[in-house]
Amino acid sequence: MNSYLSERVIEDILAADKSILSEVLSVNVSDLSIIDRQKIVSSGKLDLLYLCKDEILLIELKIVPFYKDIITQINNYEKDLIDLQNKNKIARSKIKKIILVVGCRESDYKSCKENNIELLVYKPEGILSRYYENFKELSTFLKIQSGDFGVVRLGLIKNSLNYLAQGLSIKEICKLEMKSEKTIRNKISVAQHLNLVSKFKANFFLTDSGNSFVELGDQILDDRLNQHQIDLISNFINENPFYSPITYTIYSLIESVFVLSKTSYPVPKDSLKDYFVKSVAKTETWRMPRARETATYIFSNYACELEYLVKVDNQFFLSPKGIQAILLLQLNRSIKLIETRN
Repeated sequence: MNSYLSERVIEDILAADKSILSEVLSVNVSDLSIIDRQKIVSSGKLDLLYLCKDEILLIELKIVPFYKDIITQINNYEKDLIDLQNKNKIARSKIKKIILVVGCRESDYKSCKENNIELLVYKPEGILSRYYENFKELSTFLKIQSGDFGVVRLGLIKNSLNYLAQGLSIKEICKLEMKSEKTIRNKISVAQHLNLVSKFKANFFLTDSGNSFVELGDQILDDRLNQHQIDLISNFINENPFYSPITYTIYSLIESVFVLSKTSYPVPKDSLKDYFVKSVAKTETWRMPRARETATYIFSNYACELEYLVKVDNQFFLSPKGIQAILLLQLNRSIKLIETRN
């Protein structure tokens, strides 16, 4: 067994997530409730004490194959527990002894059976993988899939939203901007992911934030965001980094620059490209060099437009707003984890 794995790690998981323990023990998860862990008794510290229906489960965990001294160890723990029961310090329930090991021989099962011990073999890597899967199911931000819509700068959505505010249809906007319907729909999709546009049936309309975005804009139809619009979008992203694939991916790119800055600063675009693609789990989707180049180009443009990053000669610097964003991301992740574990 790899020496970098400790019993404590597996024990932490089995104490924290009884659904995994229930699978190892082949019992109903609703019947399990933890009594104690690392309980100090006369002969040492027992690993886990669980209640299952009307039985106390005395669980001795090992990350090594079975060896005979474990029988002596768990039998001593059982005697200690019986002594505590006689002193009315724990419930007078039947004690069931269970040993969890990573491997054993057929004769070991026989030795354990003679001592009224249930011997079970488990795989630590299976426990670790299942814990992550359970954690991922609870953690919404881990399910977010990154994606781009071919809109290379956020400023390009400005004119389309101005037209949408006037009540124009997609086809009318296409004529005015002389763009294809796909291009206009992509712009509106980006705006949706930034909470600027919503959709009801087949119709698009501006949200409250979208109306503010248009009102804060200059009357001149151009493709640049002004400071008020930059602040509106960046404030929303700071408060809602996991709102959509676009908000998540902007933050992921900023975080990638932050991580790489520990090695080299400013961060070269070529270094950022590969790390960023891996960080958002897009190594397969953005497999071709051109796709990776385009995705990094688009989202670094967004981050620079919103003043999280500064780009000089294909090298990236973190702005004060970018450093603040990193701190807010860590805070938001922690809040999400607390919310999902309750």
